[in-house]
Amino acid sequence: MTATASPETAEGRLIRARAALAGVEGRLGVVSGLGLDPETGATVVPRAGGLPVDEGVAGLLPGGVLRRGTVVSAEGSTSLILALIARASREGSWAAIVGLPHIGVVAAARRGLELARLALVPHPGAEAATVVAACIEGMDIVVLGPRLALTDPDLRRLAARARERGAAIISASPHPGTHVALRVLRSEWSGLGAGEGRLMESTLTVARSGRHLGAPDEVAITLDAEGSGRVEGYGRVAGRPSVGRQEARRILKLA
Repeated sequence: MTATASPETAEGRLIRARAALAGVEGRLGVVSGLGLDPETGATVVPRAGGLPVDEGVAGLLPGGVLRRGTVVSAEGSTSLILALIARASREGSWAAIVGLPHIGVVAAARRGLELARLALVPHPGAEAATVVAACIEGMDIVVLGPRLALTDPDLRRLAARARERGAAIISASPHPGTHVALRVLRSEWSGLGAGEGRLMESTLTVARSGRHLGAPDEVAITLDAEGSGRVEGYGRVAGRPSVGRQEARRILKLA
């Protein structure tokens, strides 16, 4: 009688992912709390379903959620990236930020991320593909920096793995598997007067296109500059769409 292997459980995958990332961390000198409950220290299995985002940026995404298994490219603003993942982090999701050395624990905490559920790998070097694959195995959200040592075939394989595992990828640069493309066109600050006052908030004008978003357009979001993580507002920008259909198809690899 031939024995059949039972399907690997989500907890088993997370344990393997923790072991793989721990090996990489040992070589890179990185420490994270991957897969550990911040209060009990117990292994936590990633939850199913869409990942929530703050109301002020929800309009950027189809259905107002960060869908598992999808790739979102967010170019031009790390504040936008952190705003997209902050609520999910606060509500129990695990996130990894790979290859963005200027994002540290202070910036992440100010934007509302739960540090006990965050892995930071600022300089993965030649280990980038291994690090990202390990994070996809056990994390809910994986953020990719713009200069990782990843080829287009690597990115496609990792996107396919994310679909299988139910992880969401946010890329700070164009990605061959992009479902939603966000590109910050300009940023305007308010709060300063004539030699007095302080920066209170920034308004980002974002070019947005996607497979389920209709015609490409421009939207504006307002981020609180005090570091509290609040997203103050969202709205469409009047005028012609900023991204043409041909460019959107090129970005999304639909042509």
